[in-house]
Amino acid sequence: MLRIGFAFALLMGSFGCSALAQVPSDANNTVQVGDQWTYVTKDEITGTVGDRRTATVTEVTPKEIVTRMARANDNSVVVFDHEWNRTKNGVFEYKPHDANGVQFPLAVGKEWRLQFFTTNTKTGAHFKVSDVSKVVAQESVTNDAGTFDVFRIERQVTEFNTADPSRSDESQVTLWYAPQINHWVRRTIVNKVQKHLRSNDTEELVEFSMKR
Repeated sequence: MLRIGFAFALLMGSFGCSALAQVPSDANNTVQVGDQWTYVTKDEITGTVGDRRTATVTEVTPKEIVTRMARANDNSVVVFDHEWNRTKNGVFEYKPHDANGVQFPLAVGKEWRLQFFTTNTKTGAHFKVSDVSKVVAQESVTNDAGTFDVFRIERQVTEFNTADPSRSDESQVTLWYAPQINHWVRRTIVNKVQKHLRSNDTEELVEFSMKR
């Protein structure tokens, strides 16, 4: 069951060209308590529309952004750094973080790499993960939440269970990050186990509210 951890955990994680050229740094790309982003997930294999979840900022400290992730009858706490990399997600902890966010300042062609560890604090299961992320384009995305100028970031992720390093999961993640709302407006995750496709999901922003 724990072998499905990475892809599942990822899902359960209008301004002009001149503004895009001046991407905000971490220092001025802040969020506030009460900011919200709501997403709907779709299974691209079956076409099934899945759960609707809302991330609400509950605390902001100099090092962390704490959110409440609400869906159906479940509320969980997810903790990020200020570049939207997760450090905690329910029973999962990431050291130093899960590389799931961005790296400011963003620019087409920028690339970053990270090796990190994921631990299930309830079962003790331990995973080693390698991540390569690259900003591949600036483009426009339109969905139910609006039209956004975005950076498209592509990630290649490989996960090994340290108890059985001969087996691995691989995920290709594409993130469309909109500086305008300091969040992603779309994310796709294609997950394979031992080179075989297991899931292909899209997470789409449907509404948001900012306390600016």
